[in-house]
Amino acid sequence: MKCYYLFLDDERMPKDVYDYKRDPIYVEQLWIKVKNYEELLNKVAERYADGYFPCVISLDHDLVPEHYRLGALTGFREFDETAVKVPTGWHCLKWLLKFIDTTDSKLPKLMFHSKNTAGVQNMISLIDEYKFNKYKDA
Repeated sequence: MKCYYLFLDDERMPKDVYDYKRDPIYVEQLWIKVKNYEELLNKVAERYADGYFPCVISLDHDLVPEHYRLGALTGFREFDETAVKVPTGWHCLKWLLKFIDTTDSKLPKLMFHSKNTAGVQNMISLIDEYKFNKYKDA
């Protein structure tokens, strides 16, 4: 499989993330940008069919204003993923982990550029749970 860099964000570009993360990967690599759940699913599946899989994925959590408003209610200390109508970055990650299992692909390097700390923590917890279950079953 050939690899590519995948960037999920509804508004920002990788160079915008570099401005606050200062990680050179955001300006040194060529990223494929997707804005939402549907675009991410379609892009990963389409590229996989062509022999490509992401080696690095950078995820935003809040993909529509509703997500930001919901997070702001708790000062971004909590985020209830079941309380939204439009999928978040967490939902994208959850789908991706299932896709990895289904295709027996390797877990890519996962990065988070979201400013929603609770959303990032939810995504990290999802990865931890995934890894724990993978190792438990090994």
